[in-house]
Amino acid sequence: MLTDKPNVIVTGGCGFIGSHLVRRLSEQGFFVTVVDDNRTGKVFVTHNNVEYHNCDVKDFNPHQSFIEPPVCIFHLANSPRVRRALEYPTETITNNVSTTCAVADWARVFNCKLYFATSSSTQYVESQSNPYTFSKVVCESTLDLYKRLYSLDYVLMFFYNVYGPGEADYGEYSTVVRKFKQDYLKGQPLTIYGTGKKERDFTHVDDVVQGMLELLADPGVPNTAHFGSGDPQTILSIAKCFDHPMVHSFDRQGEAQRTFCEHPYIGATHNVHNYINEWIDRNKTYDATQNNRG
Repeated sequence: MLTDKPNVIVTGGCGFIGSHLVRRLSEQGFFVTVVDDNRTGKVFVTHNNVEYHNCDVKDFNPHQSFIEPPVCIFHLANSPRVRRALEYPTETITNNVSTTCAVADWARVFNCKLYFATSSSTQYVESQSNPYTFSKVVCESTLDLYKRLYSLDYVLMFFYNVYGPGEADYGEYSTVVRKFKQDYLKGQPLTIYGTGKKERDFTHVDDVVQGMLELLADPGVPNTAHFGSGDPQTILSIAKCFDHPMVHSFDRQGEAQRTFCEHPYIGATHNVHNYINEWIDRNKTYDATQNNRG
């Protein structure tokens, strides 16, 4: 669609982080072109400034889609989750690398900035033994190649265990907070892998999106931006917030012992323990209301 508003392309704009970003961009007056095949993300933002293209990123040709040249591209689409990648390695590596190559070419032709969502796990050697993290490392190398060959202007966005409302349900592949919430609601014990002493830097989706918006307004941003709380928590401490039965299982392969955002791009305004406690209170209130009606 032709528009007089600055156009931003968001791949994966129907997913967890992407849908939050699309909503905030549209509210701030940007026109947002969303490219998403809806395999995992199905959240649509109703706004006149948003246009959806339901297709695989590799099949989308922005030069033939009658869109305004973008001022930038946020590439959030990917095959997520370490656990799933271990079961489907070829699909994970092929999809993540090929879509990144496609988007890098869009940015090259349009001569616009590319913001790429990579993973905090790429910084830890022990977690590079899984296909998901490996694919992200290859993507980072691809963008570096494009920078050297074509002067591609890009920023690597490192996300640290993002949580919050609208978090995607991947069943057994869900993130820690989401999986614990699912098991809590089902009355099932929370599964702790290994000792539960692995540490994660949990970051609220609102803080991540606010950081991405500030990137847009920061002409002097370096080519890396880390979105984390700077306050890592053990998996066990997160589980204890639910005050719910737990079971222990064997440790999982290919995961870092600790992820820590040493230099957050912006300060965190949310705390994961508070978030969980408030979520539990809301669900207890809902359950009590339903029981009173019965």
